[in-house]
Amino acid sequence: MSEYEVVDCLVEPVEGDDQIAITINSSDGNTWEYGVPYSRSTGRYMFEEIDLIAVDFGDEFAEQLTDRLDAMLEELLKGTLPS
Repeated sequence: MSEYEVVDCLVEPVEGDDQIAITINSSDGNTWEYGVPYSRSTGRYMFEEIDLIAVDFGDEFAEQLTDRLDAMLEELLKGTLPS
C-alpha cells in the first residue's frame, strides 16, 4: 500500500547536463526531487530510487514514472529535446 498520493509530477531534462530531473509533489505537501543521470553512449539511465517510489506512491505510479523516463530519454537521444 502506498503512503502518499501524487498531486503532480514533473519529468524534464536538466539544461547543460546528461541528467533528467524528477519533481514529485504529494498530497501531504511534501516535494521529492531526484536527478537521474543517463549515458548518451549506452542509452541507459540509473535510477535506483524507483523501488522507494513504488513503496511510497505505489507500483502503478512507479511504472508510469519509468515509462515517462524511458520516453524522455528516447527523445533526448534523438535530439528532439534540449539536453
